[in-house]
Amino acid sequence: MLFALYKQIKSQDSITEKIEVLRNDKSFRKFFVQFIFAIFMAFFLFYIISRAFSLELGFGHLTSRAGFGISHSFLVDYTSNDSRWDAYFTGVINTIRVSLVGIILATILGVLMGLARLSKNFLVNRIAAGYVEFIRNTPLLVQIIFWQLVLLQLPQISNALTFGGISVWSNRGILLPFINTIENGSLWVLVLLIGLVISLVLRSYSSKYKEENVNFISPNLLGLLTFLTIAIAGYFILGIDLYTDVPVLEVNQYGTYIQSGGFALTPEFAAILFALVLYTGTFITEIVRGSIQSLPKGQTEAAQALGLSNYQRITLIILPQALRSIIPPLTNQYLNLTKNSSLSVAIAYPDVFMVSRTIMNNAGHALPMLSLILITFLCLSLVISLFMNLLNKRVTRIGA
Repeated sequence: MLFALYKQIKSQDSITEKIEVLRNDKSFRKFFVQFIFAIFMAFFLFYIISRAFSLELGFGHLTSRAGFGISHSFLVDYTSNDSRWDAYFTGVINTIRVSLVGIILATILGVLMGLARLSKNFLVNRIAAGYVEFIRNTPLLVQIIFWQLVLLQLPQISNALTFGGISVWSNRGILLPFINTIENGSLWVLVLLIGLVISLVLRSYSSKYKEENVNFISPNLLGLLTFLTIAIAGYFILGIDLYTDVPVLEVNQYGTYIQSGGFALTPEFAAILFALVLYTGTFITEIVRGSIQSLPKGQTEAAQALGLSNYQRITLIILPQALRSIIPPLTNQYLNLTKNSSLSVAIAYPDVFMVSRTIMNNAGHALPMLSLILITFLCLSLVISLFMNLLNKRVTRIGA
């Protein structure tokens, strides 16, 4: 095409005629626009790169002492004397914690409310519909601040509510009984998580093998035995000593109230968790409702004809088929919940973004820290997407 254009231009005598040929040629106009845009992008990238080289983009400052405390730490023992890398890692753990718990609770809430939206009971149906319409159409940030203000209205520590001496409720947080360990507790939790993953993978592969060997052990039983074996082996190898950690509220000699023990549900963590679960749950509710309604009515009628109960009809017939259309949009909601957790900076919950902002205020280096935050959330999103894609592949497999 370019050769034909060249011959056409060469055949013209005057420069004006040659310019007119180029102006009227559609392919040349497209090439010219792309060429100009490429030059503009090249200059823009050159400017960005030249400016970037003039900045200090390394992460060497993260090896220095942090010098600030973090109000929430989970699975890690962080102090202000630790490095900024440790502080950042603590923020990542806090983000994963609220995201993981939020995903589990939002899924349970969304499924239950999705089924409630299809209920023939007028009251149940209207309550579920009102929940969806109200929560979904209000800003998430406002909901986060609202829940924090609600939790801060609990009695002061001097008038804390104690239920049977096993729980303490105050505006400092809610302390609940908890099973704790003297040492190596965090490591054992990690072993349990690894054991759960191994058991699920083994269960998946054993399901394929059982299709060819009918007498093979049940995949569910094999997965359960694998998990229990890893859990018990880790318990004895690590020397785990479990005990019941009951909350205690005491007054010292200076008249100061001190609460200790148990599992602490702080107002900040509870507020961000409640808001994320309720907000994301509305979208999961509609996903579940729409997916179930997309199934042929004959499936429900066939289940009823077989005499299955409502529970059996939902768990054995409806939901397994609806999962094929539930999982893809459900993945988006999991990703949204994880990314929306960064809004917790508004209520001072020390997630990865707030910890990074504290580091930036103390040491500068804003661009490297923001890049690190982007990479962190990118990795979290990719892990969630990978897991959900594997689950979707398992569900959509023919014969599954």
